[in-house]
Amino acid sequence: MSQIEHAFALAKKVFSGEMTQQGAANHLHKVHKINVNSAKIMIAVYGRMVRGLEFKRALSAPDMNYYLATFLAEGGPGSLKNPVKALWEHIEYYEAKNSVNLNALRDLYATYSAVSEGFKSAEDIQGSFQKAVEAAAKVPIAERQNLLKSFGKLPRTRPVVSLVYERNPYVVVEVLNRAKGMCERCKSQAPFKRRKDNTPYLEVHHRVRLADGGEDTVENAVALCPNCHRLLHFGRAEA
Repeated sequence: MSQIEHAFALAKKVFSGEMTQQGAANHLHKVHKINVNSAKIMIAVYGRMVRGLEFKRALSAPDMNYYLATFLAEGGPGSLKNPVKALWEHIEYYEAKNSVNLNALRDLYATYSAVSEGFKSAEDIQGSFQKAVEAAAKVPIAERQNLLKSFGKLPRTRPVVSLVYERNPYVVVEVLNRAKGMCERCKSQAPFKRRKDNTPYLEVHHRVRLADGGEDTVENAVALCPNCHRLLHFGRAEA
């Protein structure tokens, strides 16, 4: 067993009351050659993670990965709720205090929080975010300003599951050629030219969405300016 494995095993005994923190730290030092202060940190971090509490002294990313992986192996996805909460609170605390980005720990948080909550699609995440925006708009401005300050400057990240349709490139070319630089809805000229090839910028939209069983054909597609494209996706039905 590695040092971190021994530390995790003894931290469990401390948390269950079988050993004292000092006794476990002394054992890790004498038997496994871990610095006493480092051993105390390993034990304390375990306890804070189990309870979902912020911790200020951290483990290395590989050691943190071992802790999270072991929580998962021993207790399943549900056992990760408190550990990932504690990890995120540590990340917020440490980044704010030291003006750094803990990218390796952020990656671990993203991975294990996704396992804890179940992987979600990009569409699910976007839908949840839109609901959060609508709820935020209803909060009184004074309260909203206070809540704004309570969030960290850097966002959390989360892996998502995404299904991507393998679209026919010839459909795109044919529809854009048919449009001749004009939006096929509002009949306006494309708003700008593409940087890479100086062609009119229009977006190809399927009248019946592919996700709803629509065909990837020229007949089911239309070339739109960005404004009309967004309107069809998010505008009022009568627009």
